[in-house]
Amino acid sequence: MAAPSLGGQAPPQDPPDDRPRVGLVLSGGGARGAAHVGVLKVLEEMRVPLDYVAGTSMGAIVGGLFASGLSANEIQAAIEAMDWDAMFRDDVDRVDRSFRRKSDDRLLLVKAQPGFDLATREFKLPLGWIEGQRITLALKDFTTQVAAIGDFDQLPTPFRAVATDIGTGRAAVLSEGDLALAITASMAVPGVFSPTIVDGRMLVDGGITNNLPMDVAREMGADVLIVVDISTPLHPPEALTDPLIITDQLTSIMTRSNTERNLATLKAVDIPIVPDLGDITGTDFDRTSEAVDAGYRAADALRSRLAGYTLPEAAYRRWLARRDSRTTLPPMIDFIDVRTDVALDPRILRDKIEHPTGQRLEAGQIERDIETLYGMDLFEKISYQVVEGSGQTGLAIDARAKRWGPDYLQFGLDLEDDFEGDTLFNLRIAYLRTAMNSLGAEWRTQVTVGEEPGVFTDWYQPVDQDQLYFVQPTGFWGKRNVNVFEDGRRVAEYRLTQYGLGLGVGRELGTWGEIRAGYERSEVSSSIRVGEPTDLEADYSEGKLLVRFELDELDNVNFPTSGHSLFLNYAWHRDAFGDNGSFDQLTYGADVALTWGRFTLIPSIAGGTTLNGDAPISRLFELGGFLRLTGFERNELSGEEFVLARTVMYRRINDVAFLPVYMGGSIEFGSIGDDVDIADGKTAGSLFLGMDSVFGPIYIGGGYAEDGDATGFMFLGRRF
Repeated sequence: MAAPSLGGQAPPQDPPDDRPRVGLVLSGGGARGAAHVGVLKVLEEMRVPLDYVAGTSMGAIVGGLFASGLSANEIQAAIEAMDWDAMFRDDVDRVDRSFRRKSDDRLLLVKAQPGFDLATREFKLPLGWIEGQRITLALKDFTTQVAAIGDFDQLPTPFRAVATDIGTGRAAVLSEGDLALAITASMAVPGVFSPTIVDGRMLVDGGITNNLPMDVAREMGADVLIVVDISTPLHPPEALTDPLIITDQLTSIMTRSNTERNLATLKAVDIPIVPDLGDITGTDFDRTSEAVDAGYRAADALRSRLAGYTLPEAAYRRWLARRDSRTTLPPMIDFIDVRTDVALDPRILRDKIEHPTGQRLEAGQIERDIETLYGMDLFEKISYQVVEGSGQTGLAIDARAKRWGPDYLQFGLDLEDDFEGDTLFNLRIAYLRTAMNSLGAEWRTQVTVGEEPGVFTDWYQPVDQDQLYFVQPTGFWGKRNVNVFEDGRRVAEYRLTQYGLGLGVGRELGTWGEIRAGYERSEVSSSIRVGEPTDLEADYSEGKLLVRFELDELDNVNFPTSGHSLFLNYAWHRDAFGDNGSFDQLTYGADVALTWGRFTLIPSIAGGTTLNGDAPISRLFELGGFLRLTGFERNELSGEEFVLARTVMYRRINDVAFLPVYMGGSIEFGSIGDDVDIADGKTAGSLFLGMDSVFGPIYIGGGYAEDGDATGFMFLGRRF
């Protein structure tokens, strides 16, 4: 099947009965477009046959679903079942991301990844906030029954979607190809969605050029039009108070202008329907049922006019039978091809597809497979089409590389302030180059400036076609402070400098976990910054073998609401490995997120112990600071053993999708020292206001610890 084709020729179709042919025209208008469904309900009740449908934007969604064979009730169920907040995001659910990408979350970097060409030193950016990945797949799921139909005239009801060619500024009428892709193109609001590529042309929302495509329906062959206009009215002058509203007003002016031109062509036989949608806006997707009711009322008020196109019951049943006969069972899939322009062996991608051949298309499975591919974070958009080849029917999966890749920059920062002069601030800049060879190697270098400067670089090399096994050499240099406290008072501060190399080998365990082993060799020097010199001021070498198991199925590392995580780490420090000492260390941690409505509870445990020797200053465990015995200063407590148990609770207190805000608190218990005794443990707690910002989680609040102090804090960083 080809991509949607541009054109608007009338289909060669004979009138199904000796009656006028009726065309339904559905305008754009965002969430207000749910009113179209209410109109369809009245038309179904009155047995009004619809011979053609033309729609723009939300009108293309409702019209396309109807054209694919769905009833008004089925369309309403589909629209209400959509998680519209999720539809307007491209990011894959975290549990479905590759483990390598999950590990990135621990680097304290923001999600945004502008492209950066190292050779030309030029930045590259996406053409929109989102690509429409999720909404295209959702539309494919709802239209599986016509997946094998590429000519929109052969759909249960002939259909046209209207988009805008951003290159020429002219309307583009989509008459064949991939139905879901055509609908996505029609609703791709510029700046929000990246343009949809069709036949080499960049298409965006059709409302810019033809929001009420009456001319298109007439070209299809309609004798009479039922025209539903739900376009957004202009803001009154007193409401034009900020740049965003002004921009929205300019868009509405363009949309309203072409809508008025089309309405001027209404004929006496045409029936315009303008639902009273009140204050429902184009983004009020949580009010779809209200919009459906408004559409129903508007059409219900025009029953006397619509009655002229009602069919007798027997004739309407025949019309429905003809319409239903054009839907089919999902096609049998004989083969699956994966095409990509990423510098990656396509067989790697094909091996991740679990949809079987020799069975009918199962939209849910192929969508899960595409989610797995998309979770690799290499692709701008992944779509699939039913294709014919050599007498067989198959799937062609097109995995298109990010146009702003494959090299990226990321930025991040962390901040901890107790409002009493103790402040930690670090800024991070990372360069990531992906798909460096056919097996998917990656090279990352991260530079940190601030209180704890450092450089880290690694080469991540999968060694098999399944990308399960990997080798990872690393290099690092960094500085950090180690404080010495007596009776809650800082008496000394040391500056540790450490640099070294490492080599890890391991295996990914699906998307949920990883096991690895490795060797690390480094040089450490410590110098006194505050206080009197002691025997802690020294230079020494570290050499260790380590093994690590990690499981991560949290849905969000900033403010988890579901899932769990676990890690176990064991390290052997020996003279034979280049270490000045001889000791072992075991560390572990686990979190579980449990949610009821808006309330989330996260019990956690973490601990560590030093065995078979004494640890140097660089390997002492530390507690103190937010959620690590809040109320003590950051890293105030240290020792060779520790245990920390805590329960964090929070409740979401707003409904802003891009900036969730939480109110919460914690109860913490911990013990640390050279020989931990639970009886000597400390109790602590906190209350906080949290925000999941683009820079990461931000917490502002206060805490108190037994034998510590009451303290305020602002914390930007991750604790899960």
